[in-house]
Amino acid sequence: MKTNPNEQVFPCLSTVVEDRNRLTKREYFAAMALQGLLVNENGLGYAVVDAVRAADLLIAQLNKEGQ
Repeated sequence: MKTNPNEQVFPCLSTVVEDRNRLTKREYFAAMALQGLLVNENGLGYAVVDAVRAADLLIAQLNKEGQ
């Protein structure tokens, strides 16, 4: 199954939450990665960049496995 990084994280909430206020999968994955990185990181700047990279790598891997 392919993963679209721009899809909403929780599509079943579409009747409850406006679409413009919902996270994409990429944003959600990056936030989760950032949470883990901040536990061990000394600098926020690097943690943010690494979190986005981790989200992109996760999406790429999920898309490979879905083929």
